[in-house]
Amino acid sequence: MLVKRIFNNNVLLAENSEQELVIVGRGVGFKQKIGNTVDSSKIEKTYYPQDENWTRMFNEMADTISSDYVEIASHIISTAEKSLGLSFDGYLLIGLADHIQFAVERLQKNLPIKNELLWETKHFYPDEYRIGALAVAFINEQMGVQLPEDEVGFIALKFVEKRAGPNFNEKVTNMTQLIESALTLIRHDLLPDIDSSNLNYQRLIVHLRFFVD
Repeated sequence: MLVKRIFNNNVLLAENSEQELVIVGRGVGFKQKIGNTVDSSKIEKTYYPQDENWTRMFNEMADTISSDYVEIASHIISTAEKSLGLSFDGYLLIGLADHIQFAVERLQKNLPIKNELLWETKHFYPDEYRIGALAVAFINEQMGVQLPEDEVGFIALKFVEKRAGPNFNEKVTNMTQLIESALTLIRHDLLPDIDSSNLNYQRLIVHLRFFVD
């Protein structure tokens, strides 16, 4: 594998004979130059483009998001995969890095971060919530900030939404169909004028998801 782009000492873009890939590892980009061979002993995690959309999104992210957040997100994902015994698709790296940068920037601007679904997430997804707590502690340490507990819930839901594994797509499809059927009954028998933009509606969907799950 050859170095194609260096983001920082720990994150770089490489290419082999078949495709580009994002590599994360302590010191993997240190003193490297474009065209050099990647030191495979320093590779901790590799992300392969899943499709053209992934490549486009990552390239856009690389231009707008600090590579420090990519490194932090990768560390959190690795911790979650080991702890939960699950694997996550490559889109989580993009979404999580973007979310972390946004959260830190909002905090630095003294903009409030309020998670209206914190209680539900904490009680219905305790394993993901535990990972979210570890993630927030790691972010706070790396970035010198103090993100609120609300962020624990936000990050936990990232892992819930991006879970992957055998039969998971089928499970999601069935869950969606059941939730839509339940909402149809509610609209028909109870709330014909229900407002889908209302917070209570969003909470209802979350509770239905928990119930079906």
